Order: sequence, then structure tokens, then C-alpha cells
Amino acid sequence: MEQTTRRIDVGGHTLRLTIAGVGPPDFLCLHGLVDRIEIWNRLAPPLAERGRVACLDQRGHGKSEAPPGPYRREDLAADISATIRELGSERVVLVGHSMGGIISMTTALEHPDQVAGLVLIGTASQCNEKTAGWYERIARAGEAEGNEGLKRAIYGERSRKRIHGDAIGISSVTRTLKSLFDDPLTPKLSAIQCPVLLIVGDKDPMGPKASSIICEQFEDAELVTVPECGHWVHVDQPEAVLGAIDSFLPRVAP
Repeated sequence: MEQTTRRIDVGGHTLRLTIAGVGPPDFLCLHGLVDRIEIWNRLAPPLAERGRVACLDQRGHGKSEAPPGPYRREDLAADISATIRELGSERVVLVGHSMGGIISMTTALEHPDQVAGLVLIGTASQCNEKTAGWYERIARAGEAEGNEGLKRAIYGERSRKRIHGDAIGISSVTRTLKSLFDDPLTPKLSAIQCPVLLIVGDKDPMGPKASSIICEQFEDAELVTVPECGHWVHVDQPEAVLGAIDSFLPRVAP
């Protein structure tokens, strides 16, 4: 299926966006920390057979620009709101992995009229003091040593992973995740009115409990646990994610 790539201005900085398929429904996929559009390569093509799929490099990541920091979670949600307007969509289903799930929930709280549903993959609505300290170490490593510092802080010295993006921007984004300790999303989630689907691997190091905590804040959210799978369910088990989304879509109003 043909895919187009665009750059969009969301208010002084530009973001890279890919689009495939025809909606409705319209999906907008938001990657996790230090990932980029390409992390959706196994999920996006079959998802584009079900509707229009846009994948975004969030600010500072991949080939997207990063305005001067510091940032708030609400600033990242404003990027998503502007992207939805640029797409010409009235409402979208946000598919967010990890950090992308946090920004998806924030967008649903800040811009509820633009969000038709949430698909939250391996994400969290709060963090403890230890995790907040880890986020701060990542941010400082990125500020001091660029993308190599980010890589070592997240994946360790021996990792062969490569991080693409603006290290200073990514560091500022990382501190928005640290804010989940002092300002958790958990007590705010009951204000979200759209349908919610949570998907998590049973071996996710963030812990299936984090998804359970989110699920408990809603009367009718659905939680799907994928066996023998870690943090990147959409990479390792895209068929399981697609199956869960197929079951979820009838709940999403057109």
C-alpha cells in the first residue's frame, strides 16, 4: 500500500509524518521514548487495510524538530492536537506505545473532542521515585553526551542500538515522563470518555500491573495481555495487536 511522507508545522517546529490507507477510521500512532516512525513498520501496513494510518516522529525524535525546552506533557499533547488538525480528521484513534501511550492519555484529557478511542500498548500512568530518578539520569546523559549518552543510559554500554534525533529535545521529553511521579495521570483518567483498549506483554519490564492500574480507572476498559511477549508488542506480536484492535473497533463511534 502506498505511503506518503510529510512535514507539518505544529506551531514553530516541524514534525515528520507518514500516511497510508483511507479512513475512517483514522489512526495516529505514537512511538515510545527514543523510538521513531519506523518502529511501526510491522503494524502500520496491515492496520492501513482497516483505515487511514498516520505515524508521527514526536518532537526531538527521528527527523522531527525540537523547540527549546523545558516541556510539559501538555506541550506534547498540543503537538498531537495540531497533527490531528493537519490531517483534516475530526477524531482519531490514538495508538500509543509506552511514552506514546502517556501522550495519548494526555491528549484525550486536554483535547477530548479530537480523540475517538485509545489503544495503549505497554504504557503507564504513574511512576515511583526510583523510575523518576532513572528518567533524570537519562535526560542528563543526553544533555552531556548526546545520543550516545542516551543509548548507554537506557540500554547499557554493550547495546548496538542507534538513537536518531535531537538529544537535547529527547532529554526534555524524558523529563515530561519524570513528572509522572509528582503529577501522576492516574487520578485524572476517569475524566476520559472515549473507549480504551490496553495491550501489554506478560514479560514487559514496565510491568503488566501498570496497565492494570490504568484499566481500573475506567468502567469498561479492556485489557489484553499477550503471553511470552515483552515491551514492544507491536513489533514482536503485531498479529495479536491487530486482533485486539479488530475486536475493539466496534466500540469506537464513527
